[in-house]
Amino acid sequence: MTADVEPPPVRETLLERAVAAHAEGQAGLAEALYRQILEGDAAHTEAGYFLGVLLLGRGDAEAGLALLKRAYDAGRFERGFDARLNAVLGALDEEPSESIRDLLRRERLVPWNIVGRLGAELDFRSVEPWHFTRRRMNLFPRRQSEFDDVPKLIESTVLKGWLPPRPPFRRDARLLTMGSCFAHELRNHLAERGIASGWLFVPSGLNNTFALRAFIDWCVTGERSGDAYWYDEHRSGGAVRWEPAEEQAYYRRMLEQIDGLVLTVGLAEVWYDTVSGGVFWRGVPKSIYDEEKHRCRMTSVAENADNLRTIRRLIRSVRPGLPIIVTLSPVPLNSTFADESCVTADCLSKSVLRVAIAELLADADPHLHYWPSFEIVRWLGAHLDHSLYGDDGNPRHVNRRAVRMILESFMTHYFDAPAG
Repeated sequence: MTADVEPPPVRETLLERAVAAHAEGQAGLAEALYRQILEGDAAHTEAGYFLGVLLLGRGDAEAGLALLKRAYDAGRFERGFDARLNAVLGALDEEPSESIRDLLRRERLVPWNIVGRLGAELDFRSVEPWHFTRRRMNLFPRRQSEFDDVPKLIESTVLKGWLPPRPPFRRDARLLTMGSCFAHELRNHLAERGIASGWLFVPSGLNNTFALRAFIDWCVTGERSGDAYWYDEHRSGGAVRWEPAEEQAYYRRMLEQIDGLVLTVGLAEVWYDTVSGGVFWRGVPKSIYDEEKHRCRMTSVAENADNLRTIRRLIRSVRPGLPIIVTLSPVPLNSTFADESCVTADCLSKSVLRVAIAELLADADPHLHYWPSFEIVRWLGAHLDHSLYGDDGNPRHVNRRAVRMILESFMTHYFDAPAG
């Protein structure tokens, strides 16, 4: 029987010694070791790369970038490179470390995509460029400074592809607005400028596609099969069963006379009756709530897309060719009954509705338009150094400045003359 023989200890390579010295703040020793490696192998990728990082940290940007670019182009990075780079950068003070990381990202000199055995064996002479043409590309803003002028950015970046070929409405047009916040704000904005929009009272609870569909179905056909679920919110905050102020024939006659319709959807999470399948406009009044049959659920893209298509069909049955503008409310959910955070439920709710709207728009209806108020507030707003919410103390409310900016832009593109 032979005794077990312990394998000889693995000796630390010269590169590992150099990186360890670099990470421990011994810049002089690290530089000497990097240069020793390069004297023996001038094409040693990682020694050149880390020496370039060291020179950047010292403030010699020109020499450092030259070494980094040469190393990056060589492209032979061994497994574990990312850990070695993090060790080197992590040893720096926070600000210099972040500034060097930003520089490497900005100059595209972080070779995460070529780390490891496959990357080390690539022949970079065989790599060809991606197809690229600015004529057919719409780019996300490339510089943070572009967000300094939000109205200009909206015009140049957000509205492209969503504007009608010409303004569909005259100064005296009669628009019917229904749904959640944007519809309400637009109604007030039009009234301030003397444009008729408040001549037909529409319940405020129509902020999901099921409620909108039920209401418009009744306006057009008189059908009220979901009558038991028509509960709106009273101004005092409680639930109230909605009853129309006029006969159904009056509402249909008004639909026949409008010049345009603005639909704003806000919620994909709804309360429903598990027995009948009926969906409530808002919530369930306390007096009729039955925990055995009343549930809250997130609706699907298919359900919402079907509701929107039905709404369009009903409207077009009385007004063929009527301009219809669909918007998505940027106001977050107030609460969720799902077993998850309200923030993530809100993301899912808005995503479901936005995709449903996209499916509706895919029908290529020339009289159907989308106004991207949601993207203006949520996507552009995320890149601003100030919030577009909460100037009244409520973090769910879009501030007045943002509302006015969005509505003024809408007026510019949808009315043939300045409104005001």
